[in-house]
Amino acid sequence: MLKNDITVEICGTSGDGTIAAGGLLNEAMSRAGFSVIAYDSYPSEIRGFGRCVTKSRFGLEQMLAFSDKVDVLISLNDSQSYSRTPFLAKNAVVLFDNKPLAKVKEGGSIAAHVGPDANLFGVPLINLALEAGAVRKGKNLAALGAFVALFGLDPDFFRPVITNKFKTKGAEVIETNIKIFDAGFNSTLNNYGEQAVEALFAPVKNKNKGKILVSGNAAIAKGALDAGLELYFGYPITPATPIMEIMAKELPLKGGKFQLMEDEIASIGAVIGGSYAGKRAMTATSGPGLALMAEMISLGVMTEIPAVIIDAQRAGPSTGIPTKTEQSDLHAAVFGGPGDSPRIVIAPTNVKECYEYIVKSLQLAEKYQTPVIMLTDCFLNNRVENVLLPEKSSDQMKDCNIYPDNSEKGNYKRYKITESGISPRAVPGMEGFVFSSTGLEHTNDGKPADTPQIHMEMNEKRHRKILNALNDLPEPEEFSTEKLLDLGLITWGSSVGAALEATLKAQKKGLKVGMLKVPAIYPYHSDHISNFMNRCQEILIPELNFTGQLANLIGHLHKKVVLRLNQTTGEPILVCDIINRVEDILAKINK
Repeated sequence: MLKNDITVEICGTSGDGTIAAGGLLNEAMSRAGFSVIAYDSYPSEIRGFGRCVTKSRFGLEQMLAFSDKVDVLISLNDSQSYSRTPFLAKNAVVLFDNKPLAKVKEGGSIAAHVGPDANLFGVPLINLALEAGAVRKGKNLAALGAFVALFGLDPDFFRPVITNKFKTKGAEVIETNIKIFDAGFNSTLNNYGEQAVEALFAPVKNKNKGKILVSGNAAIAKGALDAGLELYFGYPITPATPIMEIMAKELPLKGGKFQLMEDEIASIGAVIGGSYAGKRAMTATSGPGLALMAEMISLGVMTEIPAVIIDAQRAGPSTGIPTKTEQSDLHAAVFGGPGDSPRIVIAPTNVKECYEYIVKSLQLAEKYQTPVIMLTDCFLNNRVENVLLPEKSSDQMKDCNIYPDNSEKGNYKRYKITESGISPRAVPGMEGFVFSSTGLEHTNDGKPADTPQIHMEMNEKRHRKILNALNDLPEPEEFSTEKLLDLGLITWGSSVGAALEATLKAQKKGLKVGMLKVPAIYPYHSDHISNFMNRCQEILIPELNFTGQLANLIGHLHKKVVLRLNQTTGEPILVCDIINRVEDILAKINK
């Protein structure tokens, strides 16, 4: 039987080329016309060893999440791959090195750890690499060749990808690596022949024309550059560092300025300073960095200065687990900071939205003169998808700042009370629009003041402005087939894909289940959310944090207590876990 949906894991230790092999596989499968979603997992400690796993799902339709089971396990290091065997699907393919250089202890081979239904394919990966004139690390290329042979794929989709990967190394290196790949391909074809696994469905020709294989981090960087970002200030922190690395290379080429800062406090201070001067500026960090930025973000709220902060969430608290994923910064993003300091918080749910929402964040920050925090997470930042991104346009680059009218020259009130809460913003250097800006509470012309009336007026103004931003924030998106539902799922960020796949599977079974995706975290569209909740007998909110932070934020909108599915495994939420919880809830409803 031909397959149209397959999940592949490559597992090894640091130095085996695991991540490189996964990247080559993803790029080649995308070129072949398959839809791709992929994610790498590696150790947090910088110590030169530890388990590395690349997980990729390929199919003919758009991939929403990862499959719960692994169809193919490619072992580059058997001792590390044992941990992946519990996730193998029935009749899974396990590809391993059957002639390692060192003698293997009894039970040391991956073959001793898989079930009887597994399809084992032993290939002399290291020997093939050595025979091709390479060091033993070339086994990852031999493994890719073996995979291509087993699944009836065209090796010509892989050779150009390998060439591109090693183009800076010279012709000899390229030739050697292609030779290793071909050795793995030919050896597997010759030794297994008719035993090879069924071929994959051939995707529609040119299906991925115009699409690019891109990570969430790269999509954020490209979106910001296309939106006319002028200043980037940053400090390295996992998993946001790749954004900074791209900016360091690309932003100066577009006439912008990049500056590596001494820490996160300096980064956000420079962003606010650059924005104060009228430039589009941003930074990216993770949970520990966001904590350090809290005071300066609050300053941006009080002084009504634009600032865009990417918070690439990781497992916490404190430094936590840097290379693992979590959605536990929601409270910090919405409420973090002294006093009542409202700001805009949005959360993309896939790689394409990473691009779209950074463009929107830069525009929202300008129009509403406020810090905007875009919540991503390690899974979303590092995951790779092949997507069609919008072309750079004048609409993306348009200046969204609301400037004062010329009639206000000489009598400019920077913090003028308006119906919308937005005060026309002049930037330093505009003739006739001199103003004061301070972190102290102030009058409408920016002078410090501490009277009860002024503090109440300004607090109300700042909150009214943020609430009015709902007019420009992405609305919740519903996925339901019926008006009245037994169960409604509400979720956000990277967990949306798994929740949606679970919802669609439940609907195929005839179950009255729907889902609401919430991209605007604060302010949130309470009317839309309430309307959905009122049509559901029960509400389930799955998210990757321990306390149910979205549930804490919006749960009061429901007529009764919302149900929660909270996980802090460091891994993306599984479709099967959501389905199991859904079926358990429905069983109790229909009892």
